[in-house]
Amino acid sequence: MSDDNNYSEFGLDNNDNQSFSAPDGGEDVHAAPQGFMERLSNSFGSIIAGLVMIPLACWGLFWNEGRAVKTARALTEGQSIVQAIGTDRIDRALDGKLIHVSGEVKSAEGVADPLFGVKTSGLKLIRHVEQYQWVEKESGSGQDRKFTYSREWRDRPVDSSRFKFPQGHQNPGNFNIRNESFAAKDAKIGVYPVGLAAQSLTDSREFTVGANGLDAVRRANLGPAQTYNGGYYIGGNPNNPQIGHYKVSFKLVPEGKASFVGKQTPDGIDAYRAKNGREFLLAQSGTKTTDEMFEKAQDDNATLTWILRGVGLLVLFIGFSALFAPVTLLASYVPILGSLVSGAVGLVAAAATAIVGPSVIAIAWFAYRPIVSIAVLAIGAAIAFGFRQLRLRRQAGMAQQPA
Repeated sequence: MSDDNNYSEFGLDNNDNQSFSAPDGGEDVHAAPQGFMERLSNSFGSIIAGLVMIPLACWGLFWNEGRAVKTARALTEGQSIVQAIGTDRIDRALDGKLIHVSGEVKSAEGVADPLFGVKTSGLKLIRHVEQYQWVEKESGSGQDRKFTYSREWRDRPVDSSRFKFPQGHQNPGNFNIRNESFAAKDAKIGVYPVGLAAQSLTDSREFTVGANGLDAVRRANLGPAQTYNGGYYIGGNPNNPQIGHYKVSFKLVPEGKASFVGKQTPDGIDAYRAKNGREFLLAQSGTKTTDEMFEKAQDDNATLTWILRGVGLLVLFIGFSALFAPVTLLASYVPILGSLVSGAVGLVAAAATAIVGPSVIAIAWFAYRPIVSIAVLAIGAAIAFGFRQLRLRRQAGMAQQPA
């Protein structure tokens, strides 16, 4: 059955769930009310999920702190021993040493994507692939639960076999064309080869392809193809996209000035392994000093650390909240009580997260930053004391209310 015929008017599916499908290719909505027993069963499943998420979040927080400290120490070690070198000759006595090289990066052969016949001067060519697929979104709960299906461009396969209503919403599965990048292996600064390191550069720009690559696409039997919005469209008419069609676009890291810090090898520059086992390879566009490069690397490490902390604390909060899912469900059937219990559960989960999260971070730091860990534990204790005082005040206020 074609995608254009996957729609129907109001009706009932095999599970007696009301559904509405938009005939113009818009959203396809299926109502899927949940009975009390199904919701109760799901709530107990949430407890199991919470019991998994809490230790997983704690492990992630612990690991992140170790990663952050080890990376920071490796960068500090590297900054103290790095040697800036020239680009007019290669000193083999520096093989295995940490070096810094900077200057105009050029490639004689350029970069090429053989599948699409794209070839140009530059340091790295990045292929980005999107496929038109069905996407499922769940909203509401109880009698208001529904599943909405829409067609969207996604750069990763969406597994439609896991949909609540897979019939009529099947996706092709794995991509026949994948995201990929192609580096200029012969890239050099003067006589100094930096091809491997140039793959780490991220300062890219949009690259427009020409129609000359269509012959290569056709030879690969990828389907009907044409140029579209600076890239390629594969599958048919881009004004009427169908499930399984592809959009392929490209970005290019051009030739220009760049700076690198890494271990000198016979082939150029590779990742350097510090004494603590952490590896790093620094690459930035433009002419940068060693201090500038290490300062940015330390800043990037700190930013990543805070992002992962936030993710870990969020997972921890969700895990604690999930433990009370049956209580929240039962309370939702009582007017007013449901919102009160839900708010109380959120407060308890937030308090538990505020206590457990910093404690895990502090414990992780004992092996790396004992002084700072004591300060973090003090903050956690202060937060716990604050929640306790708040609870005591509420209890005292309720006791003073007239009967």
